[in-house]
Amino acid sequence: MKSKFKLDDNNLFIILIVIAAIINLGVIAFMELESSRLTRLVTIVLLFCYYLFKKEKINLWTVVAFVFFISRDVFFQFYEEAWGYKTYLILGTLCYLTIVLERLPKISEINFKPGVVLVTLFLVAANTYTLYVIMNMSMVTYTFHDGLEPILLYVYGAAMMILGVQAIAYNNKYNSNRSLLYIFFAFGFIFSDIAALFAYYFEFGSFYFLDRFFFLGAMALFMNYGLNYESVKEEYYQYEMIDKKL
Repeated sequence: MKSKFKLDDNNLFIILIVIAAIINLGVIAFMELESSRLTRLVTIVLLFCYYLFKKEKINLWTVVAFVFFISRDVFFQFYEEAWGYKTYLILGTLCYLTIVLERLPKISEINFKPGVVLVTLFLVAANTYTLYVIMNMSMVTYTFHDGLEPILLYVYGAAMMILGVQAIAYNNKYNSNRSLLYIFFAFGFIFSDIAALFAYYFEFGSFYFLDRFFFLGAMALFMNYGLNYESVKEEYYQYEMIDKKL
């Protein structure tokens, strides 16, 4: 079955992503942090415009998630300000929860297997430990403006964890091309955020490149997920065949 996300469109899209990656990574390498943040914001806006131009029908969840991504990065420009930091975390949490809610009807049908439970526990432990280490660094604690900010950081981390667990459960149930695409972009966003935390708070400069690499890859896959309507039908028929053991 041919995808409506045609070959020519795929080639153009890949070229655009490669150009965006080269520009973003170049800015990180040779310019200041503020320029890097602005470049990411401009990139997301351009990707959203491409999505709106190429879409065949409105996917409300994808549009809302994109709006949250763009809004989050607007406030990312003011990350060191109390209001900017808080709003960034709130919008980021809403963005991930929007992606989670889009797949919620599928998750309601899932029976959690031991493998999924183990991965879930691992994600909970890893996320909790990472946040614990970050929160107990004196330099990080000093950067908090009030008691609300650490709570928002934990909530943001919890939203990341929920997204990751849902992606694993979804793919474990359907094992389709669409669910595999979902798990790739979900963990791309998660790895991007983790790399960004280590880059910013631990001053691991090279992690900024990992952050942007994972983020752009996740955005590209997320757009493919939103544009590839044929994969919805494909997943339905694949699941029906597996479920009926045809």
